[in-house]
Amino acid sequence: MKKIDLINKYLILWLNKNHLNDIIQNELNISKSGLFLVDEIEEEKVKKIEKKIKRLQKKEPIEYITNKSLFYSIEFFVDNRVLIPRNDSEIMVEKTIKESKKYDDILLIDVWTWSSCIPISISKNTKIEKIIVIDISKDALKVSKKNIIKHDLKEAIKQLNSNLLEKLLNKKIKNKNLIITANLPYIKDGDFRNMSKETIDFEPNIALFWWEKTGFELYEKLINQIFVLKINNDFENIILFIEIWFDQYDYSNSYLKKYNLKHEYFKDNFWINRCIKIVF
Repeated sequence: MKKIDLINKYLILWLNKNHLNDIIQNELNISKSGLFLVDEIEEEKVKKIEKKIKRLQKKEPIEYITNKSLFYSIEFFVDNRVLIPRNDSEIMVEKTIKESKKYDDILLIDVWTWSSCIPISISKNTKIEKIIVIDISKDALKVSKKNIIKHDLKEAIKQLNSNLLEKLLNKKIKNKNLIITANLPYIKDGDFRNMSKETIDFEPNIALFWWEKTGFELYEKLINQIFVLKINNDFENIILFIEIWFDQYDYSNSYLKKYNLKHEYFKDNFWINRCIKIVF
């Protein structure tokens, strides 16, 4: 089939710039500029393209269809086993990179790592040599592994299937400084009002909905585990970076003050308090 015939068949998608060219590029494994040089497309490829177009017409996110997502200007493999990386999370990466420059001998732990876009982005922009990525989902860790291999970080990044820090609590950690990043499920169960239909229909609910009352409960559990790590090890510094939902500022602020934890908020691109730096 000629490329122009394929575009004409799905002209509305093409006119609305609804990712038709992205799907064609992805299936043919060519660049955007290379797409202009293509005239004829093999029928076998056309069938695969049309299957993906049907997924697009059902409102499935383009990232899952092409298995590609750009985060912190880096390309990651994603599918429906993991959450699609959001630009809002880039503030956590930015602040962690800045914080890491203050210390040496750092262990970076990323909790609920999903695609591992956060620790890989940090690794590529720092001198941190030891990283542990943790997830409760074995399926998510399979996606994480693809990205670790894709970015040639098998030596630096180790995986751990664990419920938060549970499997590390009785381990002795030799590094002087510990930095933890965590983008845990923080949306209250059933809070569908503030979520897009595509997110609810296609992304893993375990990545989004977790608790009934505040959405901060899983962070409370993580913070308690960090206190245990602190008791069992001789860290000079422990810094935690977390991402929160738009309505959790008051609750999180009150909770962190209650435990005398020094903390600082950072706003995302929409000037919403999105990331918290917590010092133990």
